[in-house]
Amino acid sequence: MNKSRIEALTDGIFAVVMTLTVLEFKVPEDGNLFSPNVLLMLLIYITTFVALASIWNSLHHVMTFIKSNKVDELILWSNHWILLIVCLFPFSTVAHAEHPNSLTASLAYVSTYLIPWISLIVFSQIIYKQYNGSATLRKSNLERIKIFLVFLLPGALISLVWLYALPIVTILMAINWGRHSNFD
Repeated sequence: MNKSRIEALTDGIFAVVMTLTVLEFKVPEDGNLFSPNVLLMLLIYITTFVALASIWNSLHHVMTFIKSNKVDELILWSNHWILLIVCLFPFSTVAHAEHPNSLTASLAYVSTYLIPWISLIVFSQIIYKQYNGSATLRKSNLERIKIFLVFLLPGALISLVWLYALPIVTILMAINWGRHSNFD
């Protein structure tokens, strides 16, 4: 398959998911847009949007290391796996925002949040081994693993008991993770 077709599908799915996430939120019946519930929903939405943007940025960065215009089934299905989980973000975001004290809603959100990062690390390693062998990609992947273990995993687990941990970690991670010196 042509690499550009996978990139186009990925771009389209991320655009739809990012849009659907905000469209899932409803204006409260009393019209109070500054109520604690609405502000909490906004915080969770911003966390999701930044996470999705960071995943998309990182996925794009990893794909630039495929120098060939053709990709095999392993790359295709690895990318589809990431997209499958990304498509769950609108559901888990709204469930978490509407039921912030529900353990199952929080677990669904945290799982939806963490699985794409783990998948991205594996995806990057597949590209490293199959296509590139680039020292830059290897270094980027090691940095992803470090950020995942130091920021994302602890922040996600802490957020199960303190809701504000994940937004803080997401912003810090996006600032750090988004810096790619050879980003195309």
